[in-house]
Amino acid sequence: MILFNNNVFKIDTKNTSYIIRISKFNHLLTDYYGSKIATQDDYEFSKEKYDTPGGCAVWYSESDNNYSLDSFSMEVSSVGKGDYKEPSLIIDNGRDYILDLVYIDHQINDKVSKLNTLPTPHGLLEELVINLKDRYLDIHVSLHYLVDEENDVISRNVIITNKMENPIYLNKVMSMQLELVNQNFELTNLYGGWGFEGQKSKVTLDHGIYINDSKTGNSSNRHNPFFMLKAKDATYNSGNVYSFNLLYSGNHYEMVECSSFNKVRIQCGINPYCFKYELKQNEVFEAPFAILTYSNKGSNGASQNMHGFISSHILKEVHKNVSAPILINNWEATYMKFKESTLHAIIDNAKDLKLEMFVLDDGWFGRRTDDLRGLGDYDVNKKKLRRGLKGISEYTNKKKLKFGLWFEPEMISIDSALYEAHPDWALKNDFREPSMGRHQLVLDLSRKEVQDYIIENVNNILDNNNIEYVKWDMNRHMSDVSSTLYHAGELPHRYMIGLYRVFDEIISKHPNVYFEGCASGGNRFDLGILYYFDQIWTSDDTDAYERINIQSGYSLAYPLRCLSNHVSAAPSHSALRYTPIDTRFNVAFFGALGYELDLSTLEPFEKKSIKKQIQFYKKHRLLVRDGTFYQLKDIKEDGIAIWLVVSKDKKEAVLGYYNSLQKMNPSIDEIKVPGLDENLMYKFEVRHQEHNIHMFGGLINQILPIRVNERGALVNTICKYKTMPGETESYIVSGSALASGALKLNQQWMGTGFNDHVRALADFGSRLYYIKAIEQE
Repeated sequence: MILFNNNVFKIDTKNTSYIIRISKFNHLLTDYYGSKIATQDDYEFSKEKYDTPGGCAVWYSESDNNYSLDSFSMEVSSVGKGDYKEPSLIIDNGRDYILDLVYIDHQINDKVSKLNTLPTPHGLLEELVINLKDRYLDIHVSLHYLVDEENDVISRNVIITNKMENPIYLNKVMSMQLELVNQNFELTNLYGGWGFEGQKSKVTLDHGIYINDSKTGNSSNRHNPFFMLKAKDATYNSGNVYSFNLLYSGNHYEMVECSSFNKVRIQCGINPYCFKYELKQNEVFEAPFAILTYSNKGSNGASQNMHGFISSHILKEVHKNVSAPILINNWEATYMKFKESTLHAIIDNAKDLKLEMFVLDDGWFGRRTDDLRGLGDYDVNKKKLRRGLKGISEYTNKKKLKFGLWFEPEMISIDSALYEAHPDWALKNDFREPSMGRHQLVLDLSRKEVQDYIIENVNNILDNNNIEYVKWDMNRHMSDVSSTLYHAGELPHRYMIGLYRVFDEIISKHPNVYFEGCASGGNRFDLGILYYFDQIWTSDDTDAYERINIQSGYSLAYPLRCLSNHVSAAPSHSALRYTPIDTRFNVAFFGALGYELDLSTLEPFEKKSIKKQIQFYKKHRLLVRDGTFYQLKDIKEDGIAIWLVVSKDKKEAVLGYYNSLQKMNPSIDEIKVPGLDENLMYKFEVRHQEHNIHMFGGLINQILPIRVNERGALVNTICKYKTMPGETESYIVSGSALASGALKLNQQWMGTGFNDHVRALADFGSRLYYIKAIEQE
């Protein structure tokens, strides 16, 4: 709900209030953002009060030497009028950088206007538009606030219009600015690189400036645009937490400044790094939407707000009630070395295991025998696929599986027919030798002819083959950013505008195709991609232990249904680590499930395990897709990770328990399960798992009548077909007991004995527990 009274705007959601005041000099000031407060006629109590001037202060007007912009919490800030904190807008008007934005008027709309160039959250019904203008120049700035009452989320952006005769140049445009009194905040952001995305960095704010950004041309695996501010006393499930994200896939910038007044100024927007955008007379610039939320229910509460908002207002509505197919991807099984018979063997095994889709990865087109060549071309490599894409897709469909296909449309190889015809389409400088990444260059999507080429060729492939799933990859950062059409400072943003046009054109023609985004794993894991694509490949690192950290980080910001997770081979191709096949599944369970290994070489007990995994996932996939997610333990901090997903009606849940390295004499695990109905009774039981006999090593000789070589041919043969039964564990327990942490799990392996109640986890072991409400008579 949006209210305006006595020069005060009040934005209410279900649990929060946001108060903005028009000051005596018509500047916009932030009064309050936090837990919901009652509506009243006067909010004088929330006003920042300065009755004496600060030392060294530059006051805005000689008529009031207590009014200094440097002291106030500003909704938008600029240069030249005494505010010395980081400005949210820097505009070169051709003469200087001075900008003095004052309130003109506002509108409260019950319909949200869609941006022309960038994604707009859909399905929202309330919008506040506050129109500002420079006091002397004809530069207009509109601040937009979209309200999601149900999920306690506000979306904000800035639109700039130049009505002067001469052009202006935008050097910095932040989509949102918010100032809060410091609550001894801890800043959490997600950093990483290829194969270790989504790592959590935590730092207690001190005076100074903290910047989280990307300069790679995309949202990047280095610094995700999401971040979180937690009050000092906040926990997983209680305390004040503010979370932020950006609906954008390019160079982003998030700034947190703790000033000398112990205030925290927060900004989100396009990175000002090498940004210079010309705006001619009557031209309009649209900034991407920043997303913000507040919760007094800890980090889980803030994350759940974001999850609900993304599911309802970012993800495509056409697939809102559609579950991702359980797929097999051939990449780690074959890489680019495949032929039809190789793929047929994988498809045949996928059918037997009750998988739902086969996805053909890189290497199916043009000259693509390795990563040196072929990108940009779309003709099928008939040496590998004798009957073309139609042949392999029809074979897949005959086996009652859907067919999916990998593309990398934004890239070009120098050794390709496209580069030979259009070398000027590659992103490079005319007089410099370009730097290479993965032996490829980036296509210049700021050019319409390049956009049209991609749209035409991808649509042609989708039109002429029964493709129900697309994995859209993007495997390098931008470099050599230059253009003959625009100033180089405009190109990265124009690239994003072009990319979104490509997505719009292809997806609108093929609305039922399920799309997965990928950029060398999670190099472009952001809300802009999720606006068009249904999920994102979380990381090229498929090692289960590494994935615990990666998925833990990304799930702070993004719903489980958006995380694409695969069960791969062991030892993993990423980390050369061996993890049990059930742990690989138990981690992948918390997301969109797939497999990426050679199914034709599996041992019988592995096939048996996978069949059971797929049965379990199919039974509970709606819970993963639509449930409420909690993180309860962090593996880096606690040595174990505990995750929980609870159904909306609170009648079922799945809890995941993940071990790092096994300890001697481990303590009894007390499990606290939030989110259930404390008045209901539940059955709590472990998903049955079996142990590889090799896990016990030479200990098997303690129970055998004869001594055997635990790594010899006899034991190796037995291990292919036989396993040791895992523990049984089941309780009838109240929701109140689960919420209080009264439940204690069976003891772990102590090195002194084993029976059907001992939890033998070992290194990187894990369990899933299913919790189901007992129907009352």
